Amino acid sequence: MLPVLLHLHVPRASGSSLHAWFRQGLGQGGVARANATEAVRKIVAERQEPRRPAVISGHFAYGVHQNLEGHPYRYALLLRDPVRRVLSLFRYIRGLPAHDLHEVLNGPDMTIARFYAERLPGSGPRNAMVAQLAGVLGSGVTLAPEHLEQACANLFAQDMMYGLAEDPAPFLARAAGLLGIEQPPPFPEVNRPGARESWGGSEADLAAIAQANQLDIAFYERARARLKAAAA
Repeated sequence: MLPVLLHLHVPRASGSSLHAWFRQGLGQGGVARANATEAVRKIVAERQEPRRPAVISGHFAYGVHQNLEGHPYRYALLLRDPVRRVLSLFRYIRGLPAHDLHEVLNGPDMTIARFYAERLPGSGPRNAMVAQLAGVLGSGVTLAPEHLEQACANLFAQDMMYGLAEDPAPFLARAAGLLGIEQPPPFPEVNRPGARESWGGSEADLAAIAQANQLDIAFYERARARLKAAAA
């Protein structure tokens, strides 16, 4: 049986654009969406050949393969500079009324620095890439340096293919080859605001994001260095 590609959708790291790219290249039936572990397992168990769907995309954490009952798999994802990713996340939430932090971030005199200073809830603005790759996203676990090491070990494993949202072309070329997409489509821009929002982005805001995402920053720098070395 051909392996299924498990797309770890990292929020605000071109994950929706990548999902759309997969759909354009494979057709609607070639891509499924699932966020829960059981939903991923069910899709794989009911999968039809030739590899339909070829890709399962969602906000699940690394480790979902442990429930696939021996079916072959491979992970794929795009990472993004942590400070820019979280700044984009804050702006996205401000325009998304259904989000549980929407009212908080639209409150009077709310700034990103104040958000962190008041230790308001929400794991997305705090080392979420490490949490997702370490397999503890949404678990309530307090992240520590060992989670960074586990995230790196998983990212650099043979069952993983990753790239950077800032330069997705090398990743897309590898993905097209793996999936047999002979004529790769252009990479779309999904969930990109038409008018750039000015909220946030002050020196204090950026410093607050960086302080709250030290593990993600270290993780991203290691990932970028590994890609640079591989391309040399």
